Amino acid sequence: MSAHTPAGTARVRFLAAGEPHALHTADVDQQDAAFLGWEIARCARALGDGEKRALAGLAAACVAAMRAGSTRMPIDLRLASALAAADAQEQLAGVRALLERARAGEAAVRAVVGQPGDRTPLVVDGAWLYAERMRVLEERFSARVRERLARARAADPRATGRALKAVLAGPPALTDEQKAAVREALTAPLARITGGPGTGKTTIVVALLRALAWTGVPKESIAIAAPTGKAAQRLTEAIAAGLARAARDIAETALAASPPAPQTLHRLLGWSPSTGRFARHENDPLPHRVVVVDEASMIDLATMDRLVRALRPEARLAMLGDADQLPSVEAGAVFRDLCAGLGATRLTTNLRVASDPSARRIVDAARAVNAGVAGPALAAALTVRRAVGELAFEGVEHLAAPWTEVGEALLERWWGERVASLDDFARRAARVFRLRDGVAFDDADRAEIDALLAHHGRARLLCATRVRGFATGAEALNDWMLARMRGGVRPRRWRTVELVAGAPVVFERNDYERRLFNGDQGLVVRADAGDEGGVRLVAVFPRREGYAAFPVDALPELAPAFAMTVHKAQGSEVDHAALVLPETDMPLLTRELVYTAVTRARRSVLVAGDADLLARAVSRSVERYCGVAERLGST
Repeated sequence: MSAHTPAGTARVRFLAAGEPHALHTADVDQQDAAFLGWEIARCARALGDGEKRALAGLAAACVAAMRAGSTRMPIDLRLASALAAADAQEQLAGVRALLERARAGEAAVRAVVGQPGDRTPLVVDGAWLYAERMRVLEERFSARVRERLARARAADPRATGRALKAVLAGPPALTDEQKAAVREALTAPLARITGGPGTGKTTIVVALLRALAWTGVPKESIAIAAPTGKAAQRLTEAIAAGLARAARDIAETALAASPPAPQTLHRLLGWSPSTGRFARHENDPLPHRVVVVDEASMIDLATMDRLVRALRPEARLAMLGDADQLPSVEAGAVFRDLCAGLGATRLTTNLRVASDPSARRIVDAARAVNAGVAGPALAAALTVRRAVGELAFEGVEHLAAPWTEVGEALLERWWGERVASLDDFARRAARVFRLRDGVAFDDADRAEIDALLAHHGRARLLCATRVRGFATGAEALNDWMLARMRGGVRPRRWRTVELVAGAPVVFERNDYERRLFNGDQGLVVRADAGDEGGVRLVAVFPRREGYAAFPVDALPELAPAFAMTVHKAQGSEVDHAALVLPETDMPLLTRELVYTAVTRARRSVLVAGDADLLARAVSRSVERYCGVAERLGST
């Protein structure tokens, strides 16, 4: 049974109640929200049955809002539609009466619906309804941010001035925006730097590390983190390449030889799966003087709060990200709110467009999507195709046709031109690799694995959802690609993913023992360890020292990665991306999702799906109700 499904005796009573607010639906999240609302209402013992029904509907709507990513719910906006009872209007009147009684401090209601400062399940704060925990998180996080902003900027003595002068003079040459960002990150207690792909955020991280080396900050005092393993790996590679190009004096040469290693935020904060706790917090803070966090838009409120709590008072925090991307999966849109409430150093100059016309078209399309209107600017950025045979896989194309008409043909072309196009792909995918002493590959095998991983990393199918029940979901597209690798053979068991040698994979949780993290991408290969096990399927993941290999059967958290959701693809870039729109409209389909998908690509983007559906997506923004920007706006 799902962890989100109401269970046990309470569930039996909930289903037996048969109330309209019970949301008898197959949607697990809605059922869970209804169950929690019913449980909260049961705590209000002094209320009558009708009042409890109204309270249960209100609580369920609040829980559903949090599950959708908000930290609070507007009390009046769309409240009637959030209440799922058949007698919604009557229930709405009951809810408003309950809220007025809560504001008045009536004991019978205030036991469950309180005011700011009350330890009650729900809290009314002006025009907003909060779960008490979320309001405390917002208030505590905002207070800590204000405390950090009140601290003086790092002194700018002669050493800092020399460092900035040396680093900002290049090489590489920095734009004025990048120079301002480096100066801000080097001196501010809380720097916020936002910009889209291609605006040079990683170059800023490299320049900041060089400046810190010039000022004598040891690498052990610098932490670099990202929300996912894949984002941390990309940052590791980019930093190594950037430092190698820029190394000049003794300090910088030493930094290039052994730079600070980017890691996941959970690892930085000392997350322990066995205890369910973080080792680092205000009573045992991080030892670092400078903490740099990339892909900050992916961080939810709870994690951002833990990060700020774990910093020493004198430590500096520099956050980089794209405030226009999809917000975090969990509740909050913290980076967006910080940039909106406090301002940010904005990077607007795309550094790729001067040398790559394809990059220019992608940037134009992204800007048009961000404008929120499916008008002339978006039309000018897209090349419309009506059939799969017309596709050039260049620039930004829109295959404006129903999936039922073009899906099979598109996947066949994608297979031929993006998956099986590597020289001798079938042989390379099926070959047997040798594991020396059961753990390491020789140079020739590593080179072959490098080639396969790099090939798969150049292209990605992107989807709004992963659910196999949708023909356009990531699971369905991965099933198709896996079957194609088997020569058209489907899995032996329905709903079973049978991985194939040569397939790209993604790891979907944090496993500290194996040093595998959510978002890590690898490759399935056939390997012979020279033992009695013979040839077996293993998943290999890149490490600084080579590759780590694990038997596929020992990693149930593996998923194929020919296709993935746009959310999962955040923090990565490919040469060629294809966004497959769903066949019907859904709340997930928003401007931010389309923008994030388009900006994953460096050379070409394909959007496949109905034109009206694309227009609706572009005109609709992610609806998240969060109070961080409001709380910080007067800072």
